[in-house]
Amino acid sequence: MPSTYISLCNQVARRLNEVEIVDGDFSSCTGVQAVIKDAVKAAVAKLNQMEFEWPFNAAEETDVLVVGQEEYVWPTAYKIADWNSFQIQADATLGSRFSGLTFIERDEYYEKYRDIDHTAGTTGITVPRFVFPAHGNGYGVSPSPDKAYSLKFRYFMNFSDITNFDDVTRIPESYDTVLVDGALYHLYLFKSNMEAAQAAFIAYEQGVKNLQSLYINNYSSVRDTRISF
Repeated sequence: MPSTYISLCNQVARRLNEVEIVDGDFSSCTGVQAVIKDAVKAAVAKLNQMEFEWPFNAAEETDVLVVGQEEYVWPTAYKIADWNSFQIQADATLGSRFSGLTFIERDEYYEKYRDIDHTAGTTGITVPRFVFPAHGNGYGVSPSPDKAYSLKFRYFMNFSDITNFDDVTRIPESYDTVLVDGALYHLYLFKSNMEAAQAAFIAYEQGVKNLQSLYINNYSSVRDTRISF
């Protein structure tokens, strides 16, 4: 279970031998307590920015396609999509079955399929078979859907900005120490204690590397994707 914003702040306060923050004062605290809040927020943001695919930021979305519409916007807090996960859902009423979509580049869509989709207009063509990056904040499907098919896909979220005392970070509680070290780095810089800041930064970097080893650089096998001619 991830820790709350105030819990992380108070862990940092105890490390500095500062007064802890109480729930009722969280939104209006000043002085060093306000700096602690900013430092924790910065540590959380920095860790989330270090990898696109932290598993604790994984999410799944189901969109209902609109007849005759090819392009759709990403969900809130979207960061990066798993393009291999796009799948039309089975629906006996619509006559659809589970079918994965094949990824194509946007230029290929423009060249081969866009004119056909646009010619079909608001009636659509059939069940989509391809997915591509839209021109902007979203994705596109082709052929243009002729029914309101359900499309499910997986993606990774950007970090959520923590604001309230009970907001959570999504990062497992067992790695609070990494966030605390990151926050201490910013606080020691604020206090112009460069030696302590450097030590905290080294501890923070090592903690992030441990997280990467555990969650990112962990492969049971490697697949050869070269094409044989």
